Amino acid sequence: MADGPLFNTPHLSEYFRDLVHQALHKKGKNQPFRRLHAPEAIEFYLVNLLKEAVSTSAVYGETTDGFREEPLAFLYLKASQSGSESRVKLLKRLGDFSLFISGFYPESLNRQAVGVGYYVQMGENAYGYLSGHFSRHAALSEIFTELARRFVAYVDVLSEVSEKALSRKDTDLLRLYELWVKTGSRRAAEILAAEGIQPLTPSGKLPN
Repeated sequence: MADGPLFNTPHLSEYFRDLVHQALHKKGKNQPFRRLHAPEAIEFYLVNLLKEAVSTSAVYGETTDGFREEPLAFLYLKASQSGSESRVKLLKRLGDFSLFISGFYPESLNRQAVGVGYYVQMGENAYGYLSGHFSRHAALSEIFTELARRFVAYVDVLSEVSEKALSRKDTDLLRLYELWVKTGSRRAAEILAAEGIQPLTPSGKLPN
């Protein structure tokens, strides 16, 4: 994970803040690319998530050597059997990891038995629980409600950041099409359309 110019950047917070802000407000050639109108707290949350994920092992729990993370199903089970405080920490880690991997390193999921759709579902569920848990804390509840409700949209945001941060050219159109089929990613659909591939819904209609 520690390759490329990104990891030599001295001020990760500022670096990621610029990239996340650009991704949240980017416009396409003919129409808005992503008009999320995301709360300011969400932008801060994503920046902090990225900074921690690439500079520490926080998002992976106790492991420090790459993607030897605990399977999400086991992590979810452990959370369900834990007390309230531990459950919150485990589910936040599950949600953050699902969001980070789905958006920043989706290719790593190609080697796993489960795909990005599974990570999206687990991330939505984890953030959904946290939203309810913090119902009396308006600021935190708003963050987790937003992440649960528009999880795929924020996967798209991190994908945009990943491409710029890692100087990666995403030419795997088949992977993009699979991503769109499984999650309805607007970003994937727009990139496919730019390449002359118009994704269709199962009914044969264009996506909204």
